[in-house]
Amino acid sequence: MRDAIPRLEAFIEVLPQHAAELNNVKLRLAHKDLHFANIMYDLKSEKITSVLDWEFSGVVPFPLWNPRRSFLWNGQDDENSGDESFGSTSYFLRAITEVAPRGQRVELVEGWKKVVLDNIAEFGV
Repeated sequence: MRDAIPRLEAFIEVLPQHAAELNNVKLRLAHKDLHFANIMYDLKSEKITSVLDWEFSGVVPFPLWNPRRSFLWNGQDDENSGDESFGSTSYFLRAITEVAPRGQRVELVEGWKKVVLDNIAEFGV
């Protein structure tokens, strides 16, 4: 992303001009770690009895509530354990700056970068 730093800085500069529009969103309670290992289910009543592990939960703007990430983990710690689906510019930037440097999902970085740059172009940068 080094070559895109001037565009990212320009994006940060124009954000205040769009503050009213960007802040006009509904808020949602988000679990942020919802998968089958965090759900208690009673076979007899066939009902969910509890949702566990709320340590990463929070109130988030609706566009950051990401239900596509729910139920992707199959409970196995291997290459088939699920696929994170990043759906917004902030998720892609996070992935580029935090996930890829750890050697994960490196093959997806160019696609993520394209989405980020296409999205910030909507702000005239």
